Amino acid sequence: MIKKMRRHSNKKVVYLRPKKKSFFSRIRMLMFLLLIGIMAFLILSYFYNKTYTVVEGVINESFFTDAIIIKNETPILSPTNGKLQLLVKSGERIRVGTPLFIITTDEKQKELYQKEIAEIDDKIRILQNKTDSSSISLNLINKSIASTTKKLKEATDSGEFDKVKSLKDELTRLTEEKEKKLESNEYNISMLKKQLKQLKDEVSKIDIVIYASEAGIVSFNIDGFEDLLVADRAKDLTYAQLQAVSEDTNNKDLPKYVKANQAIIKIIDNFSWYIVLKLENQMEEGRNYYIKVSEDEKIKAKLTSINEDGPIGFFLINTGLERLLDLRKVKVEIITGTYTGNIIPTTALFINEGKEGVYILERGKRRFKLIEIVAKNENDIIVNGLKQGDKILLK
Repeated sequence: MIKKMRRHSNKKVVYLRPKKKSFFSRIRMLMFLLLIGIMAFLILSYFYNKTYTVVEGVINESFFTDAIIIKNETPILSPTNGKLQLLVKSGERIRVGTPLFIITTDEKQKELYQKEIAEIDDKIRILQNKTDSSSISLNLINKSIASTTKKLKEATDSGEFDKVKSLKDELTRLTEEKEKKLESNEYNISMLKKQLKQLKDEVSKIDIVIYASEAGIVSFNIDGFEDLLVADRAKDLTYAQLQAVSEDTNNKDLPKYVKANQAIIKIIDNFSWYIVLKLENQMEEGRNYYIKVSEDEKIKAKLTSINEDGPIGFFLINTGLERLLDLRKVKVEIITGTYTGNIIPTTALFINEGKEGVYILERGKRRFKLIEIVAKNENDIIVNGLKQGDKILLK
């Protein structure tokens, strides 16, 4: 048998391995992918932020201006010179007849009267206490009178006439003693009370109390325009007169001593007042408008008359004005019209071949569409020609 001999080779077998990527190649690949991601994000963000979905909204046509407040106000004057003592607070609601303030014309004489009044009050109190303490002796006298009356009856009934006279004399004495005690205290107290009343009457001549002639709200803001800005004569005001009105920034604290005919306070009817201003838009006399006196406060007002000098509009308001009580001028927004409909931002409006419209997005494409502008302000537009839910392109 022939045996086949295997030949052994000394050659090594080499296995092929994939070539490793360099470190820098990997970095370049990562940066490329990152750049693509950033670009995609920016494109999507740009596309998203530059579109708008049509919704229903409201636009107010309005203008801003300075307005003058005219109130039904009654200044209350001091009747004479003297020291002022207030009896009410600013903003307090009062009725007719409410005491408002006191004017003291002679402080020294008032102090003397008050001292005498205090002394008489003490005397009356002492006498009243004495009357209370003497009630014991009066009780004893009353018992003695009752006992003597009984004895007198018994003596008369039994025919003991020798005792009757002495008992009658005793009864007379007891009765007179009782009357003297009562009359003495009552007379003294009565006389003192009479003196007290006279002194208080004299004090009332020195302390002059002023009472409210009108119902309303108290204000200490006397600005000097009370005679000019009168509600009953508001329609006669000219534009020049309104321009002359300024907000009084002087110290509003009342002095300790006042003069005759000096305005101390004023009473304001806060349920009927006017706002007067120069009209900037065409407005209709007799129509109701809304006036914003602050960001969150809107009041209804009727344009009662228009003075062509300006022109000036006079708006009647029949609601409380506590927040505006001491103001004479105020910045307001006059709403001349309110429109409701499909609203878009002004940045969605494009001009194409001289025509106004928007670019509407449909199936990833944009198409120019004509619109009709109903109302417009600085930021938004109410339009016809679109429907709610439409997506449009923004500038």
